[in-house]
Amino acid sequence: MFRRGTITRGACFVAGYEMESKVSVIVPVFRVEAYLPTCVDSILGQTYRNIELILVDDGSDDGCPAMCDAYAAADARVRCIHKQNGGLSSARNAGVEVAVGDYAVFVDSDDWLDTDAIRQAVALADDGRLDVVLWSYKSEYEENSFPRILFEGGTRAFDENESRAFCRRILGPVGDELTDPQKVFSYDTAWGKLYRMEMIRMVSFVDTKEIGTEDALYNVCVFSRVRRLGYVSGVYYHYRKTNQGSLTAGYKRTLVACWDRLYDRMYDFLMETGADESYFRALQNRIALSLLGVGLNEVANPDGFRRKSANLRAVLGQERWRTAVRQLDISRFPLKWRVFYRLSKWRWAVLLTALLYVVSGFRARKIG
Repeated sequence: MFRRGTITRGACFVAGYEMESKVSVIVPVFRVEAYLPTCVDSILGQTYRNIELILVDDGSDDGCPAMCDAYAAADARVRCIHKQNGGLSSARNAGVEVAVGDYAVFVDSDDWLDTDAIRQAVALADDGRLDVVLWSYKSEYEENSFPRILFEGGTRAFDENESRAFCRRILGPVGDELTDPQKVFSYDTAWGKLYRMEMIRMVSFVDTKEIGTEDALYNVCVFSRVRRLGYVSGVYYHYRKTNQGSLTAGYKRTLVACWDRLYDRMYDFLMETGADESYFRALQNRIALSLLGVGLNEVANPDGFRRKSANLRAVLGQERWRTAVRQLDISRFPLKWRVFYRLSKWRWAVLLTALLYVVSGFRARKIG
């Protein structure tokens, strides 16, 4: 998670940009030849020109390696790394290792940026000596798109107390934040942020195969060191999500075991850093809220309804999940969330599974 390393300041002597901060944009690439041009063009077309684009070919077996080389040959700002396949975390770590910018931005290779995204973020970061700047984003489906606005009230820099508290917010919601429980998972992405390079030099992404999702743990570690945080008003990042017509698409059989390891790491980190009680409560709430993800994953299980219900009942019987659900305050939840967690507390797995089918079907119609 933490690693040794030296802090390398970005090179300032790029022709025409001597006094501007340099931004390293890190893009892991794997089997995305249909989407890569949109991603790369959105980065090279930024109004802020003092960037280096680091394309990390993670052993892709399609046309992506040649495409990356072609981009590097055509634009001096592009650097290409070819490596054996190691997954998203490994590719991002490799990009950070060679980056020379003052700031870093992660972009997934099937996503894209609005043309003014980096200029807006750097202007705010430089002006306020900020450690991290966030953008809002839009989930892009084949036929629909849905914006997620992270903060109301426009562009601003948060004070030190608000900035420090954001680490807890990444862990999970507490109090009035539970009125919008889904929002917690909007804060913890690695993309949609401009990081000051020294904030991330000592932190590594952990392999998704081990912990199920890499971004949350990474940002908990990074934001524990952040002192000044900023937000650029507007939607600047576009997160591509493909429609999945089949219920069996994307089932992860080891998801619960991976998330158990993730929560062990988060708990250990909070203990090591002497976090206060609100952080542990936030983590408990995060565990409870992630039960919806566990349930929707089971809906995608190719096994039959009875097996899915049995799997859900087994999870709800585990001490970690049972305790988190029991302690969750659902009084501020929207009605559909209250119903889901009431059934979860009662461990009515059959009804819960049926409800998850309804939720999954509603989501498919909404994005279709």
